[in-house]
Amino acid sequence: MKPKNLWFKISICTGALLGLLLFVQTVRTYQYVSDNLVRLEAGREADRRINSISRALRLTGSDQASTLTPVLQELVKEAPTHIAWIRIFNLDGKEIAESAKVPGAPVYKPGDLDKLLSNRSRRPEERDLVGGRVLITMAPMRGGPIGGRGGGRGRGPQDTAQPQPTADPQPPVEAFLPPPDAQPPDMGRAGGPPPSDGRRGGGIGRGGRGGRQLEIVEIGVYLNGVSTNFGPLQENLILGCSAAFALLGAVVLIGLRFRHYMRSKHMEEELSIARRVQLDLFPDQGSMVGNLAFAAKCVPAYHVGGDIYDVYRTDDGGVALLLGDVSGKGLPAALLMGVVQGAVRASSLSGPDQLEQAAERLNHLLCMKTARERFVSLFWGVFDSETSQLMYINAGHLPPLLIRKSGAVSEAQEPPDAAPRARGTTRSAASGGVTCASSSEVIRLSDGGPVLGLLPGMRYTVAIVAVEPGDILVVFSDGISEAANAADEEFGEERIIGSVERMPGRDPIELCGGILEDVRAFIGSEPPRDDQTLMVVRLEPAVRESWELGQNVESAVAE
Repeated sequence: MKPKNLWFKISICTGALLGLLLFVQTVRTYQYVSDNLVRLEAGREADRRINSISRALRLTGSDQASTLTPVLQELVKEAPTHIAWIRIFNLDGKEIAESAKVPGAPVYKPGDLDKLLSNRSRRPEERDLVGGRVLITMAPMRGGPIGGRGGGRGRGPQDTAQPQPTADPQPPVEAFLPPPDAQPPDMGRAGGPPPSDGRRGGGIGRGGRGGRQLEIVEIGVYLNGVSTNFGPLQENLILGCSAAFALLGAVVLIGLRFRHYMRSKHMEEELSIARRVQLDLFPDQGSMVGNLAFAAKCVPAYHVGGDIYDVYRTDDGGVALLLGDVSGKGLPAALLMGVVQGAVRASSLSGPDQLEQAAERLNHLLCMKTARERFVSLFWGVFDSETSQLMYINAGHLPPLLIRKSGAVSEAQEPPDAAPRARGTTRSAASGGVTCASSSEVIRLSDGGPVLGLLPGMRYTVAIVAVEPGDILVVFSDGISEAANAADEEFGEERIIGSVERMPGRDPIELCGGILEDVRAFIGSEPPRDDQTLMVVRLEPAVRESWELGQNVESAVAE
């Protein structure tokens, strides 16, 4: 395993572990808030209500808890989403006062309350009611009437001799409620005050010295109502839990996709190598083959492309020119392009017949070995500098442009009424046809036949065009002429001609670079939709020997 891959896997494992720990910690914190803090807050809520009830009992000056029914009803009415009920019992389980009858509230038998209060490890009971889950808290009633008979908080026998004030009229219920900043007293483990030693009034038992019987307050608190106090905290915990889960999922997904990622990276490296191999198959940019100067460039839409171009010497001293376009893009088209280039290079091109036969063999090969959706358009020409002629076959490719200084635009093809040509004869390019406003004569080389690899048994015809000194041959794929801008307007053939006319007298390297620059400026930021291949060739006839030129001069003088 490579060190960089090992460190990557270690990082993935570490990230997954941290994400899992964060997720578990967030879930546990949420459970702690929901299970513990909410119940603690419910206990505090019950303590505050019990404190209010005890104060109300002292302020009324009555030693009968049954008179507190209006107070209990008012307390429940003030917080209906928090308080389910409030009831007061004696130790025999007899109900003394209640806020309202609630279905599902517990029923006690004699002795049950004494056992519950004596059990210090008891946890508050919870029940599910119609309004939600309820926490049931019980605690002894604190204190009694002011100056009452024992039962007071911290009152002993020595306090009973003090004069008792005259009872005032019962104050309103609001006077019984605790102030907002009141702190609840310590309720102990069972939710009530610390047990008394029996020497003071209000202890757990049947009463202190001279005190009244002990009452028990029971309060049912809605957990859902209390949990609203922790709403923002719970929302943050839910958000943190979701983020931890998303982080964990992302790290796990990256870990699972790591093998595919490495495979794709390996594939990219192989495509880069294939791109370099493909570039090595192309001739050197701006090189000279015989008397012929050329420049060519292929810009693939992907890593590798399906366009092909080549310039090489034939066995009989000519220069072969080749530019083709394989259907499709990417690696499949590039593989087929390599097959086509190898077959072309292996062909013998000593005359028109051999060129036609080579095209027919290549068509047969592609029809037999490739699928019907895979075909090749190809321009295949041979330039003979001795005869100043270019013979070619155009197999369904866009017509190359032979540009010379003149004013007409023509096609290199026979007139419609020409007789059929037998094998061994050639067609000559004739000037004429469509004309346009141009400062150059443009001959379109369109003769040959259909695309290769689509129709078995097709015959291909060679055409020959005479070349004059300084002629420029521009061969291009559809990625150049059909390059579209944001408005879906294509670059077109006329712009190619205009680019050449804008740079008269330039060498092929400058012409090729200028045309590609014009294409890039035309499409702007739009990515290329197809492979873009361009070849520019300056066709120059061979220079005659000096003695032959001298003989021609002498003949002209003699005449």
